[in-house]
Amino acid sequence: MCPAELTGSPLDNLRHLLEVAMDVQPPQFDAEFLSLERETKKLRTWLGGQSVAKPPKDASREALKDFVQFRDLPTLKHATLASFGCADPFGDRSEGLIGDEELFPIFLKRVDDYRDSPRGLRLCFRGLLHAYFQYDVERRSSSVARHNWNSLRAFLKDRALLIVTPGFQPSWVGVLHKNPEALGLDPGGFYGSQIFQGRSKEFDEIRTELPITDDSWFLWRVIIGQIEAATQSPDHGFRLAIPSLLTMLEKHPVAKTFGLSKLLARYHQCKSPVLHEGLRDFAVGAWGNPWLALNEAAWSLVSPEARIMVAEWLKLALMQKFFGLLADDKMNDNRRLKFWETYHQSIHAMYFALGETARTHQGPDYREVRKQMDGLQLTLVSSTAQNNAFIMCIGEHVIVEFGEKGNACFIFHRDRLPFKLEGEVAGNYAALKHHSHVSRLLHTDRLMLPWEERFRQTLSEVVRIKLPSFAAVKPSTLDEHALDRQVAKSAVTGSVPQNASSTVGKTVQPPTPQRSYPEPSLPQIGRATFTMSEFNTFCTARRLSNNDLRPKGGNLWVYHKDANSDVAKQLSTWRFRFKPDAGWWFK
Repeated sequence: MCPAELTGSPLDNLRHLLEVAMDVQPPQFDAEFLSLERETKKLRTWLGGQSVAKPPKDASREALKDFVQFRDLPTLKHATLASFGCADPFGDRSEGLIGDEELFPIFLKRVDDYRDSPRGLRLCFRGLLHAYFQYDVERRSSSVARHNWNSLRAFLKDRALLIVTPGFQPSWVGVLHKNPEALGLDPGGFYGSQIFQGRSKEFDEIRTELPITDDSWFLWRVIIGQIEAATQSPDHGFRLAIPSLLTMLEKHPVAKTFGLSKLLARYHQCKSPVLHEGLRDFAVGAWGNPWLALNEAAWSLVSPEARIMVAEWLKLALMQKFFGLLADDKMNDNRRLKFWETYHQSIHAMYFALGETARTHQGPDYREVRKQMDGLQLTLVSSTAQNNAFIMCIGEHVIVEFGEKGNACFIFHRDRLPFKLEGEVAGNYAALKHHSHVSRLLHTDRLMLPWEERFRQTLSEVVRIKLPSFAAVKPSTLDEHALDRQVAKSAVTGSVPQNASSTVGKTVQPPTPQRSYPEPSLPQIGRATFTMSEFNTFCTARRLSNNDLRPKGGNLWVYHKDANSDVAKQLSTWRFRFKPDAGWWFK
């Protein structure tokens, strides 16, 4: 349009010219762009760049079969295809070509024939690099494959300079040259240490540029390298790193077993290996309860001392869950928790008889506690739905505490246990409150004497276990500096009741020296004065089962069925009356 044709005002003429200009379409270059993209891909492939993908497995298998038959790689295409697939199974070779003692060295020699052609060798090198990072030699049992894998690593390391060409270099070649440790003897240790120290740039580069996939052995070795670096740190730095290390292991299950064993071993070596809830929960979640026989294989990866350390932590956790969640007398249960915590290292096995509510409640706390009690659960019957029972095995005795208030604590001798530690167990006088108990203790204070002192005296005299010298420490409120190393290293003593030896809750005991206990002096027969202190000492010394039912309107019973013995004489002197087939009673 020429200026002569513009007859309107200057503003109208400008508007008209703009409208004409907007109608003009720019030239289209879509076809040219597609062609350029195809040529770029071809160029990158020819140069051996990052975009070189693993070829189809069928093509690699055919090239490998030809090599096995003719022992030659006649073309660069054959060599490249075989290089990518040399560690993959094919035909009847489950270990792949890398598992062949005779052919794999020949294969590397045939690939090496291309060393005078850097670009050709680079294509093969890329394929071999892929095989190197994907073949997990640590999980293979073949010594031949292990030897050939190391030969492959040495081959790649020695020829890394031969793939350099004048001019353009693929980015992965430069990254490989800057990071020779990637083909070193311990790449996981090197990069793991760097990452632990906050220097991850080099690892990020090789992770991006080299053929390292999410399932490569290289990644889990780097994770282990970080853990090993952490274990070489001072105690404080190591403790601070544990949460992030556990998170990392959770995301990479292939490294979980080895990594967890390293963490537990190092934590046990800390100056004060006090309770670490995260490490405890992770270990129990991964390997199960540490004192159950069915989990022995998993826990065999750590020392007995480290295993005992976690077992002690778990005992405390289960005690806290029972008295905090499964018992209803919160104030008194706090006292009960603190009392039994002081004896937790003497408890060599524990079981939990759960009532209907605890077994079926779908709240997150209940689901979690049932998970932690896996292998230790019994079904409580003949009791209220809300009641539960905590059963402790200490030396030659079994102690039963109930969840609901108003229930006594019962002590039984393990050789005369009136119930089994499996399946269903009755919460009444047919089982957990059976009259054959050695002692029955009430959680009631008398005058100036708290019930804890009576319990402690009974445990000393009947169960023959003394209050630990470190009992002043309160495990329920432990912090990182609260408990001496002696506590975590103490051994678990005793064994399970004989009639529970076949249950899933059977314990695994480390060898412990046999303890000897002095027999208490026997009170003189014929004493006329009756006191409960004298009576308890008399029954304890002769291991007489007794039951004080007077608080409930009953009698004080001694389950001794002989009417003509020294015991009978003393009980008669104390005005006890004899009932055949039952025992002696006192009003």
